[in-house]
Amino acid sequence: MIPRPPTVDENSPPDGFRKDIDMDDAGDVLIVGGGPVGMMTALALAQKGASVTVVEAGSGVSDSPRAMVYFAPTLVVLEELGIRQELEAMGVIGRSFGHHVPDLDFHAVISTDCMAGITYDYQLHCGQDLVARVALEHAERLGVRILFDHRVVAVGEEDDGAFATVETPEGVRDLRATWIIGADGARSTVRKLLGIGFEGHSWPNRFVATNVYCDFAKLGYQPANFVCDPTYMAVIAVIDDEGLWRLTYQEDADLPAETFMERLPERYAFFIPEGTPYQIKSASPYAIHQRCAETLRRGRVLLAGDAAHATNPCGGLGLTTGVWTGMILSDVLGAVLRGEESEDILDRYSDERRRIFLEVTSPGASANKRMLEESDIEQRRKDLGPIEAAANDPAVARMMMSFPFKVIGDVLRAGSRWRDANPLSETAIDVSERGSQVA
Repeated sequence: MIPRPPTVDENSPPDGFRKDIDMDDAGDVLIVGGGPVGMMTALALAQKGASVTVVEAGSGVSDSPRAMVYFAPTLVVLEELGIRQELEAMGVIGRSFGHHVPDLDFHAVISTDCMAGITYDYQLHCGQDLVARVALEHAERLGVRILFDHRVVAVGEEDDGAFATVETPEGVRDLRATWIIGADGARSTVRKLLGIGFEGHSWPNRFVATNVYCDFAKLGYQPANFVCDPTYMAVIAVIDDEGLWRLTYQEDADLPAETFMERLPERYAFFIPEGTPYQIKSASPYAIHQRCAETLRRGRVLLAGDAAHATNPCGGLGLTTGVWTGMILSDVLGAVLRGEESEDILDRYSDERRRIFLEVTSPGASANKRMLEESDIEQRRKDLGPIEAAANDPAVARMMMSFPFKVIGDVLRAGSRWRDANPLSETAIDVSERGSQVA
């Protein structure tokens, strides 16, 4: 049992209750965090009959530059949730991936056509804010309550439920639910309030994500691209059909984050030739981590998304893993609410999703980051081999494109909504020994 902490009012009764505040009923599940994982988890739970409330500290869905390329495993989720076609109408379909090593004059193109007949033979490009907004709209139609400007300041348990104390523009209020899910990002307030360690490390460099109007296609870039360079590594991808692209590059984290815009022109010059017009829409620096919560369950409070595990975004495994952690949680928690499974399955959920992050996601994303930033010239030449093979041989490309399905892992129960989500079980494709997308 997690003890209820004292509230802010020094004159509150000894049991910690603020007698002047009603305990609002948040339903079966209270989700903290209104990003894509929080909203999609709310939608998945509501579709199976759970009553859900989502609270978000911000005043709306965040549109800061973050994830925006969705692989086949995530498209499987979008299809099941009934939002894939709507999002595809808003985004861009990508069918090729570019790999560039400028100082070695190496440029390769890998096609997604190799996945035809197996799964989705394309990738969806759109901002994660659109994913969150569309999931929100569908969730609200099913009765999910979305509360913005609600900042959690305490969480805990009492009797047969859990509570969250939240600060709102109208004052402090308490929300009570049977279960709470913390999906409030890598700096998760819920995780910190529970005292759950976030094990791992932070990288010595930071990423700067920029959304920019520029015709990168005319500059020789594919819809999605890796640019490998020890100083000027980058990930470049199209976001929409109106000319908006994402350019994410790295810089030393010891440099002051508040002055990153002063250094941006010099970085941009490596990717965009002089005289090429561009217009920056938004830009944001952020720290990058390889961290996993020491447990994803503490009593009636559970973690999902970046609150549970955070990785560098190289290769797109962060949101892919976060989404699948949310989907597995929504399925097993829904089964617990319906009386189909005992609460023990939630401990298995914690163990399995930690395993997936520690054995699949983190090593895979770290291998991608290493390749993008590699400084040893011989290793950089060696790295070109698997890329050339994938560009020239659809069978090799198929292995690369299939790797992200490993993040689905064990769905934990025979009646799972996601029991048939991984198409590789019906094929001869075996990625069990593969450590990353590229090798």
